[in-house]
Amino acid sequence: MTEEASIVPPNDVIFKDLNEEILDEKPMEIESLCMNCYKNGITKILCTRIPFYKQVMLVSFECEHCGLRNNELQSGEPVQEFGTEIVLHVKDPRDLNRQLIKSEYASIEIPELELVVPHKSQPGEITTVEGVLQHVKNGLEQDQDRRREQERETAEQIDKFIGRLNKLINLEEPFTLKLNDPSGNCYIENPDPLHVDPHCITSHYYRKLDENKLLGLASDDTVEENPADVAEREWKSYEDVKNEILHFPAACSECGAPTDTLMKPTATPFLGSDYATVLQPGNLKLSNA
Repeated sequence: MTEEASIVPPNDVIFKDLNEEILDEKPMEIESLCMNCYKNGITKILCTRIPFYKQVMLVSFECEHCGLRNNELQSGEPVQEFGTEIVLHVKDPRDLNRQLIKSEYASIEIPELELVVPHKSQPGEITTVEGVLQHVKNGLEQDQDRRREQERETAEQIDKFIGRLNKLINLEEPFTLKLNDPSGNCYIENPDPLHVDPHCITSHYYRKLDENKLLGLASDDTVEENPADVAEREWKSYEDVKNEILHFPAACSECGAPTDTLMKPTATPFLGSDYATVLQPGNLKLSNA
């Protein structure tokens, strides 16, 4: 066994459940470069599983030299097969207190404010619905004193927007929060997980080419296919399927050598139903379609 393979014992659990016991766990500490003062600080990493969600890594950094501190959440899961969009209708205080988990690839939209937080503009984090609004408010309030002196009109517009934001934070009016993550690694808590959530709708979708590029699943020079060409390759009816011979790579059942399995739906006389004919070199089999 190599030295690298023995770093993590085979029976050791990396991602542990998020409960009281994990509070006694000491996070992994790594000395890393501070990008503010270029001296070494400490990065702490804690791997855990969040109930009703997935595996995540909690990462925090602190530099004792300049005082820089930050934290973020990174997904411990691979990119999911589909993107995820969660639409939450915030109507009561329980909705504001819902736990929200998002990756760095997630975008947030609040249509009532015409507010959009784009992909990769914020690190991944665990917060609440109210925390999302507070984060936006805190960002807008930065440098407001300077703007009031140098850019008075801009400052006044921002103050008006913050006023509208405060109405949502105080829940003076209901609003909609849309969480869209092409990686599929996002979550909004259901206060009653044993029942269907009446205020929240989760949907999954096929990613577009630009979203695959964002995730690194496609190169920048990849060109999106013409929809007409894609439609031309698709089957239009069952008759098209019956005329198509499907090829599947497989291993020979006798010697294990690589070969091809050919499959074609066909109508077998006197049986009154369609059967699939599966062909391998020297092998013919009928199976119910």
